[in-house]
Amino acid sequence: MHIAIADDRQNDREMAEEHLLWYFAEHHPELKEKPRISPFASAEELLAAFAPGKFDMLLLDIYMEDMTGMAAAEAVRLRDAQVPIVFLTTSKEYLLEGYRVFAAGYLIKPLDWHTKDFLRTMEHIFPRLMEGDKSLTVPQGSREVDIPLRSILFVDINEQHSLSLHLEDTVVNTTLPYARCQELLLEDNRFLECYHRVIINMDQVKRMGQNDFHMKDGSRVPISQRRNKEAKVAYMRHIAHR
Repeated sequence: MHIAIADDRQNDREMAEEHLLWYFAEHHPELKEKPRISPFASAEELLAAFAPGKFDMLLLDIYMEDMTGMAAAEAVRLRDAQVPIVFLTTSKEYLLEGYRVFAAGYLIKPLDWHTKDFLRTMEHIFPRLMEGDKSLTVPQGSREVDIPLRSILFVDINEQHSLSLHLEDTVVNTTLPYARCQELLLEDNRFLECYHRVIINMDQVKRMGQNDFHMKDGSRVPISQRRNKEAKVAYMRHIAHR
C-alpha cells in the first residue's frame, strides 16, 4: 500500500504520517506490511511523481502556496478517476468544492485535536484501500508473479490458447487456467465477463459503446450479443456506486 502526503508544512506532513502509521498498526495489525508513505512539500512535487495506479491514497493540504491541494486534486482527476483523495485543512470552507473531485474525506488540522474524525475517515476509506491493494498471483515460466488487480485492463485467451493479462503497459501470458482466473477475478466487483472467456476491469473502461467497451489504453473489448444487456446494466451500476 502506497500513500502520498502533500503539505508545505513539514510538521503537518510528519503528523499525518504518524497518524497513518498509528492507524494501521493499532486497527489493522493483520496487514503483513505497513504502508509505504511518500511525503511531498508541494502540490507540484506530488504531480511530478504522480502516475495512475502508483498511489493507493492521496492526502492533500488545501492551503498550499503556488498550487493548492484543490487544484492538484483537479489535475489528478484528469489522469486517475479512482484514487481516493483526502483533504487536510484547517476549516470546512471548501467542503462543497470537494464534491467536484469526488473527495473521499476531510481531515481537520491539527490532527492531534481531531483523532476521532481521523479514525472515522480512515475506517470509511479502508475497504477501498484494501480493494486497490489486491493482486492476482500467476505462474510465468518457473516463477510466480503478483499482478495488482488495479493494473489489469482485461483478460482473454491468446492465439496459443493460453491466458493473457492485458495491463496498462504490457501483456502477461500465463499458464493459469481461465476458469481459475475467472473464479478469482469475479469475486471482485470491478470485474465483468462481457464476452466468452473475456473479462474486463470496469475501472479501466473509458466509455461504453454499442457493442464494445472502449478501454483507457485505446483498445476495444467486445460485448457479446447474449451478454449485451446484462453487461451494460452491470457497468452502469458500477459507475453509479463507484
